[in-house]
Amino acid sequence: MATRRSSILALALAVGCAGSGPGTGGGSPATELGTPIAGWEGRLTEYRVESPDPAIASRNVTVLLPPGYDDGLGDRRYPVLYMQDGQNGLDWDPFGHGGWQLHTTLYDLVQRGLMQPAIVVLVDNTSAREQEYVPGAGALPGPTADGYLDFLEQVIVPWVDAAFRTVPHAAGRGIGGSSYGALLALYAGWTRPGVFGMVMAMSPSLWRVDLSGAIITKLPVKVYLDSGTVDWGGGDDGLAATTALAELLVSRGWTLHVDLEHAVGLGHNHSEEYWRARLRPSTAADLPGVWPGALPFLLPPSG
Repeated sequence: MATRRSSILALALAVGCAGSGPGTGGGSPATELGTPIAGWEGRLTEYRVESPDPAIASRNVTVLLPPGYDDGLGDRRYPVLYMQDGQNGLDWDPFGHGGWQLHTTLYDLVQRGLMQPAIVVLVDNTSAREQEYVPGAGALPGPTADGYLDFLEQVIVPWVDAAFRTVPHAAGRGIGGSSYGALLALYAGWTRPGVFGMVMAMSPSLWRVDLSGAIITKLPVKVYLDSGTVDWGGGDDGLAATTALAELLVSRGWTLHVDLEHAVGLGHNHSEEYWRARLRPSTAADLPGVWPGALPFLLPPSG
């Protein structure tokens, strides 16, 4: 089974085919549930989004609007970053490492002029997380990575584009995650570059992939890739694999520090604590680790 899963992703990376673009539907699939964190009314709202596919579960989606969204600039449009494992994106996570703090981190970076204002869409996972995030792990008629990406592309993205002032094309639309979620983000970037023009892959689970022999062609996709150096089982958090992938992308036409970034968190392990830290640029407190920050790299203030 592992060989089959690996070959499926390697094939997808090799093909690099464009997606058909977001579809359109009838009425809104989303029902507003309220503000998940007190004091963030009007900036952070949770919704229930219904799935038309019985194999892909309906789920909660939280939308974070950037500073200035309602400050009278009614014609301004914003890029959007779609994040996986949405339950972990704010103050809480089930693993005890603290959430990603995306709301406070984004506001801090925008207000300091380190990134451009952007909308963040936190998409919750389900009990089928592995089948939805790891290409080849699921099988029809059940949940699969392609089925989940269809749900994103054909339901969630069109709803967000209709409900909010977005930049409604691939260059202004990113997808991100960590671990399995990062693997899904890479898969989405390669198979649907017409939908997602930016990829944030933090500590991707490349051990589930065999890239040997993959023929990767250059795509108009900006890629942020990183890892720590320590894993819970005594490994390197995939550092060797992310380094090899970064080198492969450079050989295929990506330019380091321009449309590709490979960052390493020295001493970082596979947890939300360190993914949260690598969202922002490193500081003196992080030395000897140095990294540019996933959000500033993908969404620079001059973008």
